[in-house]
Amino acid sequence: MQLSHSGTVIAGSLLVALAFNLLPWSVNWLWLRPDFLLLVTLYWVIYQPSRIGMGTAWWLGLLVDLTDGGILGQHALAYAMSVFVLLLLQRRMFNFPPWQQASHIVGLLLIEQSVCVLIATFVGDAFHTLQYFAAIVTGAICWIPLWSILHRLRTPETAEAQ
Repeated sequence: MQLSHSGTVIAGSLLVALAFNLLPWSVNWLWLRPDFLLLVTLYWVIYQPSRIGMGTAWWLGLLVDLTDGGILGQHALAYAMSVFVLLLLQRRMFNFPPWQQASHIVGLLLIEQSVCVLIATFVGDAFHTLQYFAAIVTGAICWIPLWSILHRLRTPETAEAQ
């Protein structure tokens, strides 16, 4: 089985994920929005670690900081830390089915969200509620359909044979 390693597929999926992050959400439901860009980045780190790594995660995190208007470097550090931990687990996660990967994704999203909350707390933002961590659950729920879509894009010849 030959895998498609097209840089256009990777870049396109990251751009679509960024667009999903930028969709207008109601303020009441914003806390439920999963970080689509991080999820897609984690997928590519699992399956293309030679192309997407900590440097890419850092730059994508900076892009999120610029688009969200948050603290510059907050998401960059959080993305890089999540990807660092994933790189330690990458060989194992590569062989797991998506539902088992989702349980590890929860931990990676928890790292990202914890770093963001910690940095925001250090600069004086108040942390009042655990709603900040609800996006972890929605992100884990989104992992399996997202994995399915990206897997079909990554391996188009095997998707047609099924």
